[in-house]
Amino acid sequence: MIDSTAMPAHKTVQESVLFVEGMHCGSCAAAIEMLLSRQQGVIDVSVSFAADTAMLSWNTEQTNITKLKLAISRLGYRLHTTQSTQSERVCDTIRKRLQWRLAVAVVFGMWSMMPAFLVYLAPLGIVEPDITWSLALASGLFALPVLIYSGTHFYKVGWRTLIVGVPGLDTLITFAVAAACILSVWSLIEGSNHVYFDASVMLITFQLIARLLDHSVRRHAADVVRSYLNEAPEDVTVIQPNGEPETLPAKQVQLDQTITLSSGQHLALDACVISGTGYMDISMISGESTPQLIGPDSELYAGCILIEGEVKLSVTAIVGQRRIDNLAQSIRGLLSRKTALQLITDRVARILLPTILIAATTAMMLALFQGLPLLDATARALAVMIITCPCALSLAIPLVVIMGHAHMTTNGIVFQDPAALETAADINVVVFDKTGTLTTNNPTVATIKPANGWSKSELLQLAINTLQDSPHPTARGLSMRGTPTIDSTIGSRKTALGHGTCWQLGNQTVLAGRASWLKAQGVKLLVNTEDEMTLHLACNNQHAGKITFKETIRPEAFSLIPALKDMNMPMYLLSGDTRRSSLALAHHLNIPPERVIAEATPEQKCRFIQYLEKHHSVAFVGDGLNDGLALASAQLGIAVHSASTSASSAAAVYLPDGLMRIPSTLQFAHRARRLMRQNLIWAIIYNGVALPMAITGWVQPVVAAIAMTLSSLCVFINSMRMQRKSDSFTDKACKE
Repeated sequence: MIDSTAMPAHKTVQESVLFVEGMHCGSCAAAIEMLLSRQQGVIDVSVSFAADTAMLSWNTEQTNITKLKLAISRLGYRLHTTQSTQSERVCDTIRKRLQWRLAVAVVFGMWSMMPAFLVYLAPLGIVEPDITWSLALASGLFALPVLIYSGTHFYKVGWRTLIVGVPGLDTLITFAVAAACILSVWSLIEGSNHVYFDASVMLITFQLIARLLDHSVRRHAADVVRSYLNEAPEDVTVIQPNGEPETLPAKQVQLDQTITLSSGQHLALDACVISGTGYMDISMISGESTPQLIGPDSELYAGCILIEGEVKLSVTAIVGQRRIDNLAQSIRGLLSRKTALQLITDRVARILLPTILIAATTAMMLALFQGLPLLDATARALAVMIITCPCALSLAIPLVVIMGHAHMTTNGIVFQDPAALETAADINVVVFDKTGTLTTNNPTVATIKPANGWSKSELLQLAINTLQDSPHPTARGLSMRGTPTIDSTIGSRKTALGHGTCWQLGNQTVLAGRASWLKAQGVKLLVNTEDEMTLHLACNNQHAGKITFKETIRPEAFSLIPALKDMNMPMYLLSGDTRRSSLALAHHLNIPPERVIAEATPEQKCRFIQYLEKHHSVAFVGDGLNDGLALASAQLGIAVHSASTSASSAAAVYLPDGLMRIPSTLQFAHRARRLMRQNLIWAIIYNGVALPMAITGWVQPVVAAIAMTLSSLCVFINSMRMQRKSDSFTDKACKE
């Protein structure tokens, strides 16, 4: 990120987030970042492959966007000041090309390896010596589609990163493949059967698998932005200067234009109410469970729903500048972070490249010094490059994800971000959202207190009949206790927004709502209590009683909290709902009141998570759009139950079975990180032992290819342990 406080305080410095088109992998991002940093006038730059962005600050007196675009275009990439509408299509196209390249590599690679394998067995007498040259040639012919088509991606990126001075794994792959092919062709011309096409094929195939996993992270980040923006409708009703309404795409609406919103509609743009009143569900943004009464001067955000009423609004933020747009882009940036083990892998791979090239050159010079022919000296250098090529290193983490994904999914755990398997193992604090996560979205009836002359059942039925078809949460709570006995079309109903409902039935008048509203209608209340979760009823101006509601706590929460406490896991409640409601829930679940943060906006939730993560590894559990920023900023974001599309996209882990799977998630994460570390340690030890052996000529290229395969095979077998049956764990308590 760019630290704006470090910038010179003058107008010649400009900051911008530019969108990059054409990146295939992290090496592309590294090359672009290095090239931009070398441009005259560029002060700071950070390029994210997952987010397709370049965050730039530059001196406008020394350079401009046009010059920067031109510099990047020479590498084969494009910079855009606005996000390209084709970025999603380009990303999908690149992914499909990788899939086709992998398919070709697997099919033709198998045919290339079969004759090569027979050549390896020739010394055992299984194959006649006079046909080994033909088998070696066949191996090369079958490898051609892999070398020419499947490996093209690595050659391009390897060359681009090399010319800007940040060579990485792609450059090493390019050198290794080129050396193996040149030496193999040379060997065939000399009449020898020592070819290494199969080693090149394996190298390309394994790296394509790893590259596809990288793309899954990128696609996931793009899905988050798309799901957030889908929460707001594409069209909006605009009031033209002549007073006539017109439906227009939201993208065409400008600041300060007047729009209208009716009952049941989603708000497409950030706006301020000009006239009218209504009942607004703002839970998607704030997390507050109770709908809010809105009127003139109320500030509203795209994604909110007008439950009742009709309002006119003035647009305060257009598409691209809305709060929901900012949330989506912030989440996308957070999702592009690399984890500790990924950074270790990148650093080791970057160190290995110059080390392997120096080692290969040293091996070749040593062989020539010993008087070996040039062909033999080149073969020794190739053996160094093949045996130390970090296939096992690059597969150490991706293979654990691949092996464990299907097994975890069958256990009700969906890891959407490969990095989550590593980060979840460090979790030592769990933060919960309230509404929809620990509670359901519908309140339930707590108590029924009828006045004299009424029974509980009569009062309850009166409330059900009066509030049938009402969108208010209390009506949903009543519907769980019974069904109406009178058709909704009988009589007439009028709703006083934010206060209550009046039902006129013949010569009877029924009032249902707040205590203050009933008093204003002339009803004398026997018990004067004003509470959002209390419904008072009156019939013909006579108080009939009251019904109180409570939030419905999910049953599994009562067993989950003790289970996490047994794991010495501190817990916090972080909610956008009122403090009174949040403290009541915390009391029921034995969460200390000092660990309750209420009335928090999405941005405040994110800041609190980031504050905690200065001292702890935090898991945040949520389910709504307003939780998206916190889910993405937490070290481990967990979406549960029927989470919104936005929340489940922003989360690293999705648990469709609910809270009871959280302990199992942590167990799988511990196992995954253990296997990742074992794989990395094995890969590093392998390269450390094999390198001096290859330099001194103890390992021939054929043996090097076999050793490289065995190294990757060891990583593969170790990764398969992710699929073993889960150990008994604290989630048993959650199922009881």
